[in-house]
Amino acid sequence: MQYYSYQEFLKDARTLFDKVDSRVGKPDAIIAIARGGLTLAHMLSLRWDLREVYSLNAISYDGNKQKELIIKNIPTIDKSFKKILIVDEIVDSGKSLHKIVEILKDQNPSVHFHTAVIFQKQSAEIKADFSIREPLDWIDFFWERDMF
Repeated sequence: MQYYSYQEFLKDARTLFDKVDSRVGKPDAIIAIARGGLTLAHMLSLRWDLREVYSLNAISYDGNKQKELIIKNIPTIDKSFKKILIVDEIVDSGKSLHKIVEILKDQNPSVHFHTAVIFQKQSAEIKADFSIREPLDWIDFFWERDMF
């Protein structure tokens, strides 16, 4: 198990911001995949001074076991939005991100969606547009450990 600290997160969040900002600029909104993407979405929104932050739920893990994927609470997208950033902490199998992007694009064909994560597994069925690290082990995020 690999511990991922707050200090590492801050550094990676800044790097991810720079990557996204330099290639696509400030998005009209951020959609966080809850729960893991909430912290990253919050930090990126502060850096861009962006108030349009939404979340949806993608539930597929029970502990460290992957189960059936459940997606709910899909936000209604403002028709004036042209580009939206979807964020999560990790792309593991890629099933969640793949399905979320598919649903959002089907419901909002005129919006250009970009995806950003901290950790990207190379074996995943989908690759985020922006990522920072490749996980070599199970990641124990600071927000999972430090609260207890």
